Amino acid sequence: MNRNTVLLICEKYYLRFYAPLAARMARAGFHPLWIAVNGSDRWDHDWIDPSAAIDSFAETADLPGWKDLDECCRFERLVFEQPDLFKSNYPYTLEVVRTSDRARRLAAAWYQSTLALMSRFRPRGVLVWNGRYLPYSAVSAACEAAGQLLLTSEIGWIPGTIFLDRGGLSSDTTDLLGRTLESMSEVETRRADAFLDDYKSSRATMVAQPLMSPAEVRRRLLGAEGQFLLLYGCQVDWDTNVVIGARRFRSNEAAVSFLMECLSGIPGARLVVKTHPLDSEKREDALRGILGDRGTVVSDIHPHVLIEAADCVSVRNSTLGFEALCYGKPLLLLEQAKYKHKELTLEARSVAEGAANLLSIQNHACQVPDRTVLRQFILQVIDRYLVPVRYRYFFEPDKLNILSHFQGNRSHQDLEAVLRQAAPPSDVHVDQRVLDAIERLEVHSPQGRSYLWQKFRKIMGRLF
Repeated sequence: MNRNTVLLICEKYYLRFYAPLAARMARAGFHPLWIAVNGSDRWDHDWIDPSAAIDSFAETADLPGWKDLDECCRFERLVFEQPDLFKSNYPYTLEVVRTSDRARRLAAAWYQSTLALMSRFRPRGVLVWNGRYLPYSAVSAACEAAGQLLLTSEIGWIPGTIFLDRGGLSSDTTDLLGRTLESMSEVETRRADAFLDDYKSSRATMVAQPLMSPAEVRRRLLGAEGQFLLLYGCQVDWDTNVVIGARRFRSNEAAVSFLMECLSGIPGARLVVKTHPLDSEKREDALRGILGDRGTVVSDIHPHVLIEAADCVSVRNSTLGFEALCYGKPLLLLEQAKYKHKELTLEARSVAEGAANLLSIQNHACQVPDRTVLRQFILQVIDRYLVPVRYRYFFEPDKLNILSHFQGNRSHQDLEAVLRQAAPPSDVHVDQRVLDAIERLEVHSPQGRSYLWQKFRKIMGRLF
């Protein structure tokens, strides 16, 4: 047994993000072991597929779960209430989980199987994607029960990066060692400004859309009588951060209606609504009905151009909010977000508060975002929080050039330190049937690896 095993439990889609991270861990002497969730794929390290055994237990066995089993399946219940909304985005839920009743049984099977995997491999840590829906929510619960180090991930704000949080997905940018932006002892103004200048000049967004003149876009969107332009960025309503994490606004229509109320007392105010490029449910007509003649819906203008053209940006908790901060724009938050900070963002907990903050922006009395705190935030993000892994996604490959500013990033080293210091999981009762099944599963080695490579891996495992 390799004492430096790290379990990566994910669907094969997410290997594009985890593969560079696994390669880095392997070079540091760790043994990344992929636990396949929905079939095999190209992978340069060992892997194991427990899905058939887990599926069998979900069908035939009455396995013990845990007290929060219903909470673990909350996302799945919402999916089965609106299957058409989720059919293109959560195939595991619709094709494997299938029903709310089966979700409970499958959660119990994954919970027990994760305990069995920890018992067999005694991993340093467990990495999952998101952690808020099956099977990852059940894996997270098992890690909590066993005191196992859990790391959760999502796609980062900057091309070629991911979030990596200790425990569940964090609501801020606290790094793996517990540091926040306030712990930045010295703000390197030149380096922070160099990143911001390059980020803006390269338009380093996660999407690719046509560029236009911000001044011309502003004139077009304001019209002849407009004086104040508020930009709202839509999110997809199937995003788990919306489905599970939303406090007030579970739809773009609800958020836009609220913002229209906030703007009602501001002369010449217009609201431009930017649709999300991945939204498969096009509802522009409903949004236009809410806006009337006081705003417009756009889908074909680069988000950075819209940010430059706007006086203020409002989001629920999307990447557009981070982008607005990089442009130094006032940002009105409608929900929780990792970049929420009293000196970076404004709140709108009520129509009155939202209207007051928008009026202060129009009157040039707004002091947010504070330039010094913004620099602290940017250095925290590029040095200690986001993890550069250089994957390609929907953006153009040259957008990865922005990662040149991550030369001082310590995220990989911090991850290695956290893994080395992690205590082994505690002994938790595992159903013997599940333990026996997991112990029998074959560990597959990557094809094409030589005998010397396998010996090297074993030697590195003994040294660390």
